Amino acid sequence: MRSASIPLTIGILATSVFVSACDTVGIPFLSDSSQHSRATLKSKRVGLHNTQMILAESTLASAPTYVAPTIKAVGFSSIAVQQSKNLNQRRLMAIRAARLDAYRVLTEQIHGVQLDGQTTVAEAILTSDVLSSAVRGTIMGAETVKIEPSGQDTYSVELSISQTHVDRLIKLYKRGLL
Repeated sequence: MRSASIPLTIGILATSVFVSACDTVGIPFLSDSSQHSRATLKSKRVGLHNTQMILAESTLASAPTYVAPTIKAVGFSSIAVQQSKNLNQRRLMAIRAARLDAYRVLTEQIHGVQLDGQTTVAEAILTSDVLSSAVRGTIMGAETVKIEPSGQDTYSVELSISQTHVDRLIKLYKRGLL
């Protein structure tokens, strides 16, 4: 029984030595071409992973229940404060003002708001507290979802922008192009 296990043990040892000799990770005498081929292989794996991700997103997007992620904003404006004698013109101006308000809200969501404050205290009494906000940014690709009257004197406008457009805007902003 011992004589039968010796050739088996030698065979297993020989196989493990052969397999370990095939693995060249960490061996200093690797040629530049084999290192280049490893980098190419890694690049191909990354490319394959990216391709698989794109196909998965495409499959998800083509599904009938897929809803693209969006950011929505609603703006409001009063009809009565618009400066015109004609009621229809005041309505149109209110719709335009509500649309601009919705764009401001979208800009706040995407680019953020800059806040400045100043507080004055005299004799341990608050005498003045001023807070101002500013918004600056570019919005492209926004779609009007709905325009409707809300109440007797107000219009509301809802805008939306897809996550794809938001990602593109953020990339351009980080590069300093916006």
